[in-house]
Formats: sequence, structure tokens, C-alpha cells
Amino acid sequence: MPRLTPVMQQHAAAKSAHPHSVIFFRLGDFYEMFGDDAVLVSRELDLTLTSRNKGKPDEVPMAGVPHHAAHGYIARLLKKGHEVAVCEQMADPSTVKGIVPREVVRVITPGTWSDTPDLDEGENQWLCALHSKEGRLGIALFDLTTAELMAAELDDLSAALSELGRARPREILVGWEDSGIDEAENAEQKTQELVAEVKALFPEPAIHADSLISEEDIQQELLKLDSPHAGPLALSAAARVMRFARRCYRGDAPPVWRLSLWNPSGVLAIDRTAQAHLELVHSLSGEKGSSLLSVIDRSQSPPGARLMRRRLLAPLLNEAEINERLDQVAFFMEEQGVRHDIRVALGGLGDLERLAVRASMRELTPRDLGAIRRSLGAAQDVLTRLEASPEFSSQSWGELPEDCSALREKLALALVERPPAQLKEGAVFRQGFDGELDDSGELKEKGGEKITEFEAELRGTTGIPNLRVKYNRVFGWFVEVGKANLGKVPEHFRRKQTIANGERYTIDELDELAETLLHAEDRFRARELELLKDLSEEAQSWGARVHLLCAFLAQLDVAAALAELAVEADYCRPKVHRGLELKLVESRHPVVESQAARGRFVPNDLELEAKKNHLWLISGPNMAGKSTFLRQVALTVILAQMGSFVPAREAEIGLVDRVLSRVGASDNLAAGESTFMVEMRETSDILRTATSRSLVILDEVGRGTSTYDGLAIAWAVAEHLDQAIRCRALFATHYHELVELGESSESAENHSVSAKEHDGQVVFLHRVKPGGASRSYGVQVAQLAGLPESVLARARALLLSFEEKAAVRSAASKAKQPQLDLFHAPQDSRLSEVASTLKALDIDRLSGIEALQLLQVLKS
Repeated sequence: MPRLTPVMQQHAAAKSAHPHSVIFFRLGDFYEMFGDDAVLVSRELDLTLTSRNKGKPDEVPMAGVPHHAAHGYIARLLKKGHEVAVCEQMADPSTVKGIVPREVVRVITPGTWSDTPDLDEGENQWLCALHSKEGRLGIALFDLTTAELMAAELDDLSAALSELGRARPREILVGWEDSGIDEAENAEQKTQELVAEVKALFPEPAIHADSLISEEDIQQELLKLDSPHAGPLALSAAARVMRFARRCYRGDAPPVWRLSLWNPSGVLAIDRTAQAHLELVHSLSGEKGSSLLSVIDRSQSPPGARLMRRRLLAPLLNEAEINERLDQVAFFMEEQGVRHDIRVALGGLGDLERLAVRASMRELTPRDLGAIRRSLGAAQDVLTRLEASPEFSSQSWGELPEDCSALREKLALALVERPPAQLKEGAVFRQGFDGELDDSGELKEKGGEKITEFEAELRGTTGIPNLRVKYNRVFGWFVEVGKANLGKVPEHFRRKQTIANGERYTIDELDELAETLLHAEDRFRARELELLKDLSEEAQSWGARVHLLCAFLAQLDVAAALAELAVEADYCRPKVHRGLELKLVESRHPVVESQAARGRFVPNDLELEAKKNHLWLISGPNMAGKSTFLRQVALTVILAQMGSFVPAREAEIGLVDRVLSRVGASDNLAAGESTFMVEMRETSDILRTATSRSLVILDEVGRGTSTYDGLAIAWAVAEHLDQAIRCRALFATHYHELVELGESSESAENHSVSAKEHDGQVVFLHRVKPGGASRSYGVQVAQLAGLPESVLARARALLLSFEEKAAVRSAASKAKQPQLDLFHAPQDSRLSEVASTLKALDIDRLSGIEALQLLQVLKS
């Protein structure tokens, strides 16, 4: 095997220390990749694959990228699931004899990527850790870019997956704690099993196993953090995530000022399925402006946008806290002048939260410092305007943040109006801020003038009119005198060179001036770096206080944004309480309404009560608005419990613990699951997790199989919701036979979305009214879709034939009567229905809760 050169030995050492990372190895103005890394990046990034030492025994594949463009290539690798280790030159090559020392200074993973231009400023960049012990889990979320660290304890993996769906982390660490005899081996095996389970159910982020964590690790990572009442699993998860983040940095560890605890049982549960069906943060079509978040987010700052998203995905269950948030929105609705002024000021805030973290990690550029100055000025404007309002009370906002004006004033005194992105791109500090810097800068900028002044001075003192001060690369600066004036040359002039027309000299004063001018640039840059470091450290010392200021401003931003939305879109304040009622007057769909012409959306009323009419069976033709109605009810509940006004004239909302949704058709081809299988899985999850306080919306359950199978399933599901779970539910269906269930049940009601037929054309009225629909208008909808008339004519004829045959069969069935008819059973056949249900039961697969629920159904 050929011997490695010293440079390649450095690369080999870096690769050995980070075998799972792509090594970005700095060579001059490029980052080079070697060996398998080069092959990988050439494929993933479309780079040209070359080789080092081509044609020699030690030839090795090579690919590279310019150092100034590296962040873009790194971001692309992270999106493809790779991690990167950056191996930097640790000294200026021009000052080093021999091999330049190199070290890995940063390991970059999907969850620790902090390059701001490549991040979505409206979304957190979560790194997650799961810590499992005896079936229970601790979960921690850490955003390195905002220094937010949160942790919780969960009862099982299902609860963890729900939180993962809410947070959408970029990377997940999984570790297991085992107190058994073979602790390490047993824990490693269980960790790998848990990794596989999480990957199977949540494949989007990077997921990998983490090593065991000790009590010493926990103490070391969380020693300086305020972490009140944190349980051992939450602390272990938090320590895991911090240990991983710290190992990714060679220098300063990522800052964290507080460990926040959250209680997942204190928020409205919205699983990933419901998030997708309801298009809370992403639309199914991928179109911008089609998600609920895109409609309600009128925030003016990145911290406000991130808080808005978190609140939307985690509405509250505490009545007092919800009303406190509604009070904040109401304040800004009433104080229009305050709202306007504060929103204007917040528009200049920038991403102060992430800038504070960059300051704490010594990553600030001059432009970043300028952005902090500008942001703190905007923050001061907000606080000043707020305090000037006599109606403002800090009682509903918590403690006001500490004044950070001293930092802003220091930055204002130091920095020029528009600081450059980098030191070499222009002046950073104001004239007069630092005398030493001013002197060096004057010499740097006016070196030629200084030489001219010195030359004039020498002419005056020596009386030599043609004396010149000149420069060349061999001798540097010198004094040149012509032959005619050699007799006037002072004795202290030292001869340096004889030329044809005279002599060249040097003197101490010129040597000192030359030395000063020669190093003026270096002294200027050194002093500028020193001052920039001091200013960055000053900003770093304010990090925790700026972080708290941002948290307060984000609350203001969200409340003012929701007030702006409520005024513009005519939303009302919901009445939220602990009851089980759900009443909406002139309810609207926020997204559909925003995209429709003003005043064109048809509002509808809703009234659900736990013991009276908790199930609505909604029938009607396609395109009439059933799915829109279902979704708008769920979205209204979510908006109310996140602390927002809602799109309705009046709204009364009894707190909902879960929003469960089965809306829309989808398949999972990768898992080999048909549309019907996906539908049944989602319906199964709903029936297993719903409680009497849940809100369930189901659309067209059973449509993916044969008519009778689908009808039987739809009937059984609706019956189970009505009689066993007894939750508030909306069930949209094309099975008109379900109307009978609504008529026979004391707690279910039939409703339909109205439509009229005129001259063979269907007209959708979009109005939800009492009573079931008798027709689906499927052929008319097909006509609107543009099916050929020949096909439509045949469909009409077949429809008439099918309806006539069905009527004949129905009459014959009623005449025979001895056989049990599922949908037209006489009163004395109820015991037969009970018997049939029990005979069809698979007892071995029946859980305890399912048995109790079935007993409730049979009893009713």
C-alpha cells in the first residue's frame, strides 16, 4: 500500500474520527472531498469527479467546491440525508512553513444545521431525542438556531409519534435505558428495535441510535440550566440532545438558557392524519395560500411566525389560558392605533432571536451586528408605544422583558449606518469611535498624502528644489537628489545607491514613516478585528436577555396578527367552556372563504350537544360542500383553542381533547396499501382513540369497497360513534340508507347539503339543512365534469333501470318478511340483530375497552 502524503494523512485522520460524515477538507480556496466521499458528492451534487496524483500508485478520487459557496452544497447534502464534517485550516498558510495544521471544527447534521439563509424563518429547526425506559419515554426538542430546549415525559410510543408529528423534527436520536444485568448489550438491542419502529412510522427525518447516557452526562449537560420539576426521563432526553449538539462543535457549545417543560396532555391532540386532511400548515395540492397557516399568519417577525405555527399545531385545553390569549387579541382589536404602530415596528425586528444565538456562538458578522442594532431599535419602539397606551395591562402578558437599550446604544455609537457583510468589504466602525483605529485608517487611506507632505518638508529644510521621495520593490522608500544639488545633502542622509543622474539616500524619519505606512493596513485590520470581537462579546453577554425580549415580542406579534385577521375577515370571539356543546352560527371555512369572491361563501349553522344530538349524518351530492362543512367545523375548533377569533357570527365551543379526521381519498403504494386499506386503518385509529370529548369528522367511509360491504361498515362505524363513544361527530355519506339510523337514534340527526335540478343541470346551494338527501346527482356532476354525452345518456338509462329493479326487490322483500332485513327490520327483530352481531364477533381479537363499547351498543 503506497505511503500517504502528510496532507492525505490529515484527511485520513479526520475520516477515521468521523467515518459516517462526508469530510469537507479545506485546501486553499476550496473544500475537497477524497475517496468514497468524492464519489458520493459527485453523484449527489453533480460535481466533476477528478483524481489526486493521477496515474500514480496513490491516485485517489477527488471532487471539490469553492469555499465561499460551500454552504449551498452542504445544505443539499443534508436534504439527501448525509452529514458533513468540516475540516478547516487552523492557520494562515502564508505564515506557516511546511504543512498547514487542519482540524475538524464542525460536524453538521440535519438537526444541527444553523446557516440562516437556508432555513425557513417561519419554522423551528428541531433536533429531537427520545429516551426510553420500561415502555415510557422522555422527549426533548432543541432548536440550535433559537436556543429553545423543551422536554416532556410520555406514556408510550404512540404519544411520542403524535408529538413528532406536531414538531416535525429534522433529526431524531433514540436511546434506551435499561437497569438489567446485561445493561449495555440489552439497551443497544432495544434501541435498534425502537429506531426501526420509529422509522417505520415516521420516515421523514434522519433517525439513528444514540449511546447510553449516564447520571454524570445529565449533570454535565444540564448543570447551568433552570429546569423546574423535570422528571428523570425528560432530563435524560434533554441531556441526550444537548450532548449530541455539543459534540458537533469544536468551539463554543450551542447556548441554552432554560429547559422548558411541556405537558402533551394539556394540548388538543391533532395527529399527522388530521394535520394533513385539514391542511393546517401544508396544503395537499402544494399550492401556497391553501393551508390554514398561510391564511391566518399575519405576523410581522420571524419569532412571531414560529410561535404562530406552534400554537396552531398545539391548541390548548385550559379554558383560562385560552381566554387569556383571546383577551390579548381583543386588546389589539379595540386599540387599532396601537395595533397599527406595533405591527409597523415589528416589521423591522428581523430574526433577532436567531441573531442572539449567533452572538452567543461568536458567529456574528458586521452586518449581523447592524441587524441586532436595528432590531433592538424596533423592539424599543414597540415597548415605548405599548407603555404609552393607557389600556395596556401587563397582567395578561406576563412580566415585561428587561430593557436592552444599552446594547442598542453601544452598537449605534460603534457601527456605521450600513455595516458590510465582511470586514474586507468596507468600513465597519464610525469615525471617532476609536482613536487608534482612526489613526491607522487615516494612514491607510492617506499614505500618499503623507509622503507628499514629507517630501515638501524635506525640500524646505534642505533647500533642494528637485528632491524626490520615491519607492521601488528592491529598496523600498528612498530620497533621490540630482547631481547639481549633491552639495546641499545634509550629513544625516545615508547613501543607498548611486545612479546616473544623482544619488539615492535614506534617513531615519523616512524609514519610520515607511514602516508606519507599510503596516498601517495590518494594524487597521487587527484593531478592527479586536473591536469587532469586543462588540460581539458585548452582544453575547446580552444573549439571555435578548432571548426573553424576543419571546415577549413574539406574543405581541401573534396577538396583533390575529387581531388584524379578525378585523379584516370579520371573525368573532368564541365562547370557550368545559361543556360538551358545539354551536356555530354562520360558520365559514377560513381558507375557502379567503380564496372566494367577497361575500360569495355560503355560511352554515351547527349545533352539537353530548346528550342530545352529538352525531350529524350529512348526505348530499358530490361538489355540494359536505367536505368543506366538515373541515370548517374542525378548523373553527382548532382556531378557538389556539386563542384566535373564528370565522362565524357566533361560536360556543365546549373544549375538545382530540380532533380526529378521515377526509379525502389516498393510498400508500409504498406500503402496498390500497385507498380502502388506508381508509380502514385511519378509521380504526379514530375509533380506538376517540373519547366522549373528541370531535370526529368522517367523510364517505366505506366507499372503497362493494356497495353492501361499504354500507355495512359505514353503518357500524356511525353506530359505534353514536352509541359507544358518544362524541361530537360529523359523518358525511352517500349511503342514503343511513338516513334510517338518524331517524331511529335519539342522539343522531340527519342533515343534507341542498341542491336543485333545473333543466337537467344540478345547481349547488351549499346550504346545510335538516333532513336527509334522497339523491346524489352523480350523473349531473359527471356532466359538469365533461363526460361525453353518449356516456351520460347510457348512464341515465342504466340508473333508471337500477332504480326500478331496486324498487321491485324492496317490495318483494317486504312481502316475504321472514328473513331479517338489515335496514327495514321490524321492532321485534332487535334480539335477532343482537344475536347476529354476537355470532359475527371474533372474541379472541376483542380488547377490554372494545368489549365495553360493544356492550353499550347492544344495550342501546
